[in-house]
Amino acid sequence: MDNYLEVYTQWYPNNYGLSDYPLECHVTYDNNERKSLFQQLTKPQQELVNQQKKYQVRSLFLQNQYLFTSDWEFVRLNIDDDYERGKRSQLKCDCGRPLKYQFVIESKQTGQEVHLGIQHFKDHLGIPQSIAEDIKKGVAHVDLALDELLWLTAKPIAFPEDLWQRYVFAYYRNNTLRRPIALNQKLADRVLAFRQVEMPLFIADYLAVLGEINQVDREVFDKKESSFLADKQAFEKYLTDFDQDIVTPLYQTRIFFARRLTDFIKLDQFVNESYEAAKNRYFDEILSFCLSLKGKTGIAREKAIRNFITYHVKKYEGQTIIPFIINKYETYQFTKNFFLAIPKVYRVGLRQAIKRKQERRHLKNRKAAELGQ
Repeated sequence: MDNYLEVYTQWYPNNYGLSDYPLECHVTYDNNERKSLFQQLTKPQQELVNQQKKYQVRSLFLQNQYLFTSDWEFVRLNIDDDYERGKRSQLKCDCGRPLKYQFVIESKQTGQEVHLGIQHFKDHLGIPQSIAEDIKKGVAHVDLALDELLWLTAKPIAFPEDLWQRYVFAYYRNNTLRRPIALNQKLADRVLAFRQVEMPLFIADYLAVLGEINQVDREVFDKKESSFLADKQAFEKYLTDFDQDIVTPLYQTRIFFARRLTDFIKLDQFVNESYEAAKNRYFDEILSFCLSLKGKTGIAREKAIRNFITYHVKKYEGQTIIPFIINKYETYQFTKNFFLAIPKVYRVGLRQAIKRKQERRHLKNRKAAELGQ
C-alpha cells in the first residue's frame, strides 16, 4: 500500500474503507408517489432537486440543440411545487393554461419572452412535431432520473461523509504532487451542494468521486511519490477550508491546476529583462506586499489591499488569484496551510522569492559584518 494511504488509515482507521452505498437504482415513481416523496424533503433539499431539474433541462436543450434552427432559445425552467391539476397553479402558459413546468423561451432577434407548457412548443414556436415529442420525452426522462434522489432519501441513505473526507484528502494529496493533475472542480462543487443540504448523492456522482480519488492514487503510485506532507493538523485545516475554497472563482474558472504562470496572468509587461527575471520580479512584488501588511489594520489595511489588487489587475490582468492569495496569507501567513491552499506555480514562485529574500539578507549581514571588522 502506498505510504500516503497508510497515513490516512492511521489517522482515520474507521473511515478508510468507506461505508456501503447503493450503486444502482431501478425504481420509477408515478406522479403521486413522486409528489409525496418530494414533500417529505426539507425546503433546502427541495430547492436542490429543483435546481438539478432546471440544470438538466437546460443541458437537454443545449446538447440536443432543439431550437437551433428557429429564432428561439431556451432561457429557463420555472417550477410550481404547489401545483395541483384543476385546483392550484401559480404558473401559466401564455395561452392561459395552468402549468407545473413553465418553459421560458426568448426570441434571438427581438428579445421577446414567451412562457409555454410542454404541450404548446409546436403551436407557439413552429418547430416540427418530432422535436416537440423529443422535448417532452427528454423532460419526462429528467423526472425519472431525479427519482433516484427521492429513492435514496426515502431509504434513508445519508450523504456519504466518509467519501467526502477521503475526496478532500485526494485534493490535499494532489496539491502536493510535483505535477498536480486537473481534477473536476464542478463535480466537487456539486457534491458540496448536496452535502450542505444533507442529501445523498446521485449514484453516478458517487462513482465519479471514487474515480477522481483513484486517479490521484494512480498518479502517486505511477510517479512513485510516496513521501509527502504527512501533517494531520494541516490536513484538517485544509478540510475545513475546502468548503469555501472550492466555490471561489479561482477554482470555478478551472485554472487552479494550471502549470504555467502565464495561464494565470499576462507576463509580457517587461522590458530589457528575461522572462525568468520578470517572473522573479512578479513573485518578489507579491512577497513584499504580503510582508508590508504586518502592522496594518482597519482602513489603512483595506486601502493597501485594494490598491495592490487594482495595480495587479492593471499590470498583469490577473483578476482572481491575488485576492485569494492575500486572504490565505492573512489567515495562515507563510505556513504549511498557506502553501497547500494556493496553486503549485504560486507555491514554487513564492518559496523561491522567500529564499531570494533570505539570501539577500544574509549577504547584507555578511557585508555589514565585514565592514565592522
